[in-house]
Amino acid sequence: MTSLKKRLIGYWYSLVVVTLVIGALTGLLQQCFYVGGWSSAPLCAKIGVPTVFVTFIVFWTLMLEDFIDNADTRYRVLVGLSLFFFHWIAILIYFWTVVYRRKST
Repeated sequence: MTSLKKRLIGYWYSLVVVTLVIGALTGLLQQCFYVGGWSSAPLCAKIGVPTVFVTFIVFWTLMLEDFIDNADTRYRVLVGLSLFFFHWIAILIYFWTVVYRRKST
């Protein structure tokens, strides 16, 4: 995948994470909470839950693929294990410290 696509996906992931954190801290995220089945969920949950899920899984897979394909990362074992076990935060850090700073080829 090209560097531009990785950056765009990284920006999207960063926006989703920042939006979720701000929503959680301000209490706006509570408007999307629901009890019961999927049919009783508010529209923001029906759109937001799949969007966040797909975003997290796709970006995690993309960062793992980037990590495996590029050997320019120091402390590869530590970084690889953190990408696998602490993925939701580690992939965001990996994007901004490795992929974003890598020179475009």
